[in-house]
Amino acid sequence: MISVVCVYNNEKTLKDVLLKSLEKQTVEFELITLDNRDNKYRSAAEALNYGGKQAKGDYIMFVGQDFWFGSNSWLEDAERTLELLPDLGVAGVAGVSDTGGRFGAVRWEGDDNLVQKPEEVQTLDECLLIVPKSVFDRLKFDEEMFDGWHCYVADYCLNAAQLGLKSYVLPASGSHSCARENLEELLKYQRRLYMKHRKNFKRVHTWMGGISWLRLQLRSLRQILGPFYLRLFPDLTILMRDELAGVDTLLDLGCGHHSPLQHCDIPLTVGVELFEPSLQENKRKGIHSQYIKADITRIEFQPESFDAVIAVEVLEHLTKEEGRELLRRMEKWARQKVIITTPNGYLWQDPYENNPLQEHRSGWSPGELREFGFSVYGMTGWKWLRGYKAGLKFRPAWFWVRISDLTQKVAYRCPRFAYQLLAIRRINKSGKK
Repeated sequence: MISVVCVYNNEKTLKDVLLKSLEKQTVEFELITLDNRDNKYRSAAEALNYGGKQAKGDYIMFVGQDFWFGSNSWLEDAERTLELLPDLGVAGVAGVSDTGGRFGAVRWEGDDNLVQKPEEVQTLDECLLIVPKSVFDRLKFDEEMFDGWHCYVADYCLNAAQLGLKSYVLPASGSHSCARENLEELLKYQRRLYMKHRKNFKRVHTWMGGISWLRLQLRSLRQILGPFYLRLFPDLTILMRDELAGVDTLLDLGCGHHSPLQHCDIPLTVGVELFEPSLQENKRKGIHSQYIKADITRIEFQPESFDAVIAVEVLEHLTKEEGRELLRRMEKWARQKVIITTPNGYLWQDPYENNPLQEHRSGWSPGELREFGFSVYGMTGWKWLRGYKAGLKFRPAWFWVRISDLTQKVAYRCPRFAYQLLAIRRINKSGKK
């Protein structure tokens, strides 16, 4: 039997996501929930040690309040797999090998990194881990050095390795909604992780990046320069947040499983999505106030129903005629502005994640969008630097990301050179541009 231990600070998320997913499981389990809404526990290590000591199952699962199991037999399948793993110390759903290879995923409708068999890794992601009770009885989380909410799982995996035990990524899918990291806190605990284990591990690889002396120095520098860098090279999230300041109601067409709107403060937002798995994941993240499952080419709203109407990376998935008609209807529904993002020109993309709607069916140029009254800006740097799914063509990635950012200064004002287009149509109260 598996004992499920969860520390939560949002009761609604706990009930709507983790507990609802557990209700569907095909085998019995022990549930231990730890209420941290009043900050009773000062660290994850403290809370998990407390919960783990109460567990009676053969295996102890430490899992986040926002984890959704990818199948109803998840626990049953996992327990069967765990029994066959040699020298098992820790298991999870996502991790990184000692060479930096990433295995597993936290998107349940499908991901290229999902493993087909258990893979040995150096460390695991914190969203879910399973420890045999016999191992937990010998090895607890380090409450003294990791007295916060970061790096405690990576530390546990490395400690287990020093006992001759292994960490594995399981061939099991799930969905996990991760809030933005507190980078200052993360860097502090990455330093502690490095200092604790540097004698035994030349380089530590985690889901949040590799850790070495040089990388820590570079991250410290980036932390200092970060605000200035983002001011010079703002990303789409920042531009959208600025553009939507003062908007009270918004319609997000083809909202998908995530959205830059999760970083915007808008009182009322409505997400429209046809693909059920993406719609459900978006709901679990609580990005929008309301949701509608519908085909965006057929849905209708009253004129001027929303302050703003957006379609982020949606237009290219429609035919040209469908896209033109959608642009006309978006303008009709909006009171203040319409915002579009789309690749610059046609970029081939086949369906993936078991979603036929992911196929690209058209391409759009800056001139075509200007014909509809949009102001068009370039995003994501020069288009020649990127390939399939916006991936960089060249290595090392950290260097070419910076080159791409530098080219963004030109691409923003000369969108014909850009990989991605940001198109904004601003409308006054009379409905005229």
